Amino acid sequence: METIIDASPARVWECITDFASYPRWNRFTPRITLANDSFAVGAEFDLDCRMTKSLFLRNEHEVILAVDKERFRFCMGTSRTRGRPGIRSWRWQECVPIDGGKTRFINSEQFKGPLAPLVRLLFGTRLRRAFVAYGDDLKRYAERAEA
Repeated sequence: METIIDASPARVWECITDFASYPRWNRFTPRITLANDSFAVGAEFDLDCRMTKSLFLRNEHEVILAVDKERFRFCMGTSRTRGRPGIRSWRWQECVPIDGGKTRFINSEQFKGPLAPLVRLLFGTRLRRAFVAYGDDLKRYAERAEA
């Protein structure tokens, strides 16, 4: 999913990597145990995901898989030590600079493993909607902070 945000990529990056602030603005991930100063490849953490108003996934075990601070992008995914068997995920978040000091925020997730087709079938539509809502929340938060 892509969201155009009227804020600089650096500002959007600050928002998505300030994990302590998630409960204030992020309906999709209202709880995350990753400390800001622990943000590095290999850091394992837990989070809750609000897929819909009635579907709330608790204690998802995740890991930081890649960080590229210069290009304002990172990847998180299923914990390689505590994750669910049969499924692996890679969720990229990227802040791409565009004209006028704005940002194209790209948020995408990929699933692999024997359970991937089932996860896409059961959660694909809900996940896309949740990502749109996440982008909207991020847009409001980053633009308000940029002003």
